[in-house]
Amino acid sequence: MMVHTETGALLHNDHVATIQALQSLEGFLVRQSSKRPADTTEAGVRKTLQGLIDMVANEVGRHFGFEEQHLFPLLAERGEAGIGDFLMHEHATILPLANEVAEAARVALEENFDATTWRRFHAIGLELVEREIFHIQKEEMGLLAAISMLVDAAADKKLAATYKALQEA
Repeated sequence: MMVHTETGALLHNDHVATIQALQSLEGFLVRQSSKRPADTTEAGVRKTLQGLIDMVANEVGRHFGFEEQHLFPLLAERGEAGIGDFLMHEHATILPLANEVAEAARVALEENFDATTWRRFHAIGLELVEREIFHIQKEEMGLLAAISMLVDAAADKKLAATYKALQEA
């Protein structure tokens, strides 16, 4: 994907990091049977779960918030509300799922998984991977192109500065 704006490049970098975290989660879940809970006393399991928690807090929550509060309104002002509306609808499905997965991981780090909590985590973790990767593909193909076409250099600079400030917060 060729990115022509600083804002697009920042979002693309987040997409890459999120995909890497999701692939790690998917690999972890695929290696584990849905019937046998993962042991959260193992260092690798703990690292995977903490990485998932961090990804949801840092990448998904912040990323979606930036798009909804700053980027989509600007695109709507420039006559392209459809893409923002569509992606916000997906955010409304993905974010609660991501938060549920992250909370399940947090609880498991404190209390370990039992058979019931593991089965639920396994199922919703795989669902999150599928939904979020598909969502990212749409953003890479549609949203980044819309930014390149509709956001001028001054607005791009302002958006990028806003996003960087959110990343540092």
